[in-house]
Amino acid sequence: MSGVSLLERLSDRVAGALLELGGPVGYGSGEIVFSEGGEDGHAVLVLTGAVKVRATDEAGDSALLAVLSAGNLVGEMAALDGQPRSATVVACGAVTGRLIPQHQLLDFVDFHREVLVELFRVRADQVRWANELRRAMPHHAATRIARVLGHLVRHHGSRTTAGWTLDLPLTNVELASIAGMKSRTAEKAFSRLRDAGVVLTSTRRAVLVPDLPRLDLIAAGHDLP
Repeated sequence: MSGVSLLERLSDRVAGALLELGGPVGYGSGEIVFSEGGEDGHAVLVLTGAVKVRATDEAGDSALLAVLSAGNLVGEMAALDGQPRSATVVACGAVTGRLIPQHQLLDFVDFHREVLVELFRVRADQVRWANELRRAMPHHAATRIARVLGHLVRHHGSRTTAGWTLDLPLTNVELASIAGMKSRTAEKAFSRLRDAGVVLTSTRRAVLVPDLPRLDLIAAGHDLP
């Protein structure tokens, strides 16, 4: 069930009950949902849009850890264990959701134990994806960027008559951090994919993949023409 949101994993009864928790909340593009180190304990169930999860390393650099879209719960770790936030969460474009107070979430998962199981499975999928990226480290930069783009398109993109569109405001630095490479290397790799017509870009950072199977071949290690 890789790529399936938390809401989609739950039974209709439990998903409906989760949607009743808390109250409505909205965030504008680039607005911080949670701050790393914050001691607030609530969580947010994303209903529309997507969020970026970022963390700061020992050198003080910010790394993009994940992108989570509608149907997923964010900030639940601090809500469940009462520890300071381990990452910063930022809205990718307009986001709406349900702000769930800590005590409500704790009571809910205590009564609906399946939620904890499905949260674990969501996180397990993310760990598997991170491990897949680590296994890709020996490959060329274009191969690694193609894998990242293919993953993002399938999980957060939309299919159109022209191909697959990824409309997330991600920078080359953020793509590089997901792929585990320097930003300049990622920029060159992305330019190679664009020059080969594998990806197309617009002025608002939207990415179009006209032929997803071709992107998959490059992600599998096939050379660019």
